Amino acid sequence: MRLNQYRTQNKQQGSSLVIALFVLVFLSILLAGVMRSLSVSNINVAYEIVGLRALSSAQSGIQIALSRLYPTSSTDVGDCDDVGDPVTLPNINGFRGCSVKLQCDRRAGVVNGKDLLTITSTATCTVSDLETTRSVSVEAVNL
Repeated sequence: MRLNQYRTQNKQQGSSLVIALFVLVFLSILLAGVMRSLSVSNINVAYEIVGLRALSSAQSGIQIALSRLYPTSSTDVGDCDDVGDPVTLPNINGFRGCSVKLQCDRRAGVVNGKDLLTITSTATCTVSDLETTRSVSVEAVNL
């Protein structure tokens, strides 16, 4: 009778080892999936931050272009030629690694015989190996 109990106990010990190994493999696969998901999430957040910097830079470019077209220091209205000058952004954290290109297109006599100006600001921001580009367009009319 003791021999029978010993054999049963021996079989149960082997099955515990198989179950423990199965649980260990299952948890390892689960952990690998979670780690991969966190890695992808971090990359998406980094792209979102660099994209937000690019959008802010493009909006700043629009503000610079409008201030060149309609200066507050005089009543003279600028021309599309004034907008295309190079834009230098301040060297602060929000703009570091960003560049802005401005483009101005004129359509004559569109709004009550007045010219319609379309200003497009395209900003590109680069941080290490991440690069994003954002564009913002505005239409303006001399009243």
